[in-house]
Amino acid sequence: MIGWLDALDVSLFRFLNTSAWHPIIDPIMVAVTSQDRWYAVLLGGWLAMIIWGGRRGRLAAAMVVLAVALSDQLSSGFLKPLVGRTRPCNALPLDEIRLLVRQSKAFSFPSSHAANSFSMATVLAWRYPRFAGLIFFIAVVIAYSRIYVGVHYPFDSVVGAALGLICGKVAILVVRSTDQWWCERRQLSDSTRAVRDRLSRG
Repeated sequence: MIGWLDALDVSLFRFLNTSAWHPIIDPIMVAVTSQDRWYAVLLGGWLAMIIWGGRRGRLAAAMVVLAVALSDQLSSGFLKPLVGRTRPCNALPLDEIRLLVRQSKAFSFPSSHAANSFSMATVLAWRYPRFAGLIFFIAVVIAYSRIYVGVHYPFDSVVGAALGLICGKVAILVVRSTDQWWCERRQLSDSTRAVRDRLSRG
């Protein structure tokens, strides 16, 4: 990254990681940032959208899959190897930071946690607009937790969040466009079949 931007990012990280903390918040952030703790909840919610969410819920379920696939592949599979930024827990002396989770050797930029949580939040906010504030608040907490526990710089999470927003919007557009195309095609097919039936009876 650009020198002054990197220096600013490191300064922000040091403040958020080593100054803006509280012992009561530590276990909460560790729990929030651990993906394993979310799998059952996310799977249950995803299945609930399919079973009880109606047509709009099933569309949202498809959007979530596409959005997360895009955000995860772009962040972990493309941008991280391309940029090759070292995580703060590997770049900075461990006695100068607060590392609350396992030290990862993967690259840092952008944060896949932030990208994936914001991609899901974008879709869920589309499906449940009344709860959009709460949904995005949870996504922000997840993105912030990566800084708090010592494995990402602030700009990693910010760019990851922006990437997630874009992937979520793309997923909504693609699934809605595909659904509209399919409905129009089915209506055309039904109309053609009706005409053929009338002609055959006539």
